Amino acid sequence: MAKTLKMVFDLGDKKTVTWSLGSPKTGLTKAEVEAAMQEAIDRQAIVVQGVSPTGIKSAYIHNVDDEALA
Repeated sequence: MAKTLKMVFDLGDKKTVTWSLGSPKTGLTKAEVEAAMQEAIDRQAIVVQGVSPTGIKSAYIHNVDDEALA
């Protein structure tokens, strides 16, 4: 099963941007992820079409199973 950490940031005007990180470490906590997201916001490390995120919308682990065709 492939896992991806999805971090969704608010850009304002009801727009969002999602950062994806493959193979996140086991046992990762919401607090750890939100702290890293807030640091990215504070440092203005993310810019999308000239706009920096204004806040955190959500963070979650996305699990994907590959299924071979018979």
